[in-house]
Amino acid sequence: MNAFDQSDPAKDLALVLVTVFQVLCGLAFCGSIYLINLASLDLLNDWTLSIKSEFFHFTQEENSPFWGMAFFAVPAIGALISFFVLDYLKKVIRQE
Repeated sequence: MNAFDQSDPAKDLALVLVTVFQVLCGLAFCGSIYLINLASLDLLNDWTLSIKSEFFHFTQEENSPFWGMAFFAVPAIGALISFFVLDYLKKVIRQE
């Protein structure tokens, strides 16, 4: 029997948007990793990054490569987590 299979346009649009946001998360992750690499090579030496805390005795000197790497590691981790959350969301959308 020939059955007419009509796909839901909202579902298709949601899948496309999730895929686009996954690509953007991948680009943000790659860009953050590249900037972490530049910071580790001490090429971002004109940045003034320092954190002074009274609770910890671990203080890096101002303008060290560590703070540049730590600064760019946060968006890299966020982009990686967002990528996998969007992948899970894509699987949920496909199942419905």
